[in-house]
Amino acid sequence: MFFTVEETNLMCCFDTSSRKRLIAEMKSLPIDELDDEMAELLFHTVRKLEGITGEAFAQLYIAPDSMIDD
Repeated sequence: MFFTVEETNLMCCFDTSSRKRLIAEMKSLPIDELDDEMAELLFHTVRKLEGITGEAFAQLYIAPDSMIDD
């Protein structure tokens, strides 16, 4: 499963030390305070994270787009 640049950048705003911690932090956001686009991005990212294993998560390279060399 691949994450989009937007999803990866969003994940970088949270603690990515474990899949469970990342999901918990993302779910703790007050969704009603987000605009529709951000709420949808958050929802889809959490769903993808819930669909992978901890081992698959450990293999991900999660870094903001600005830090990735072209």
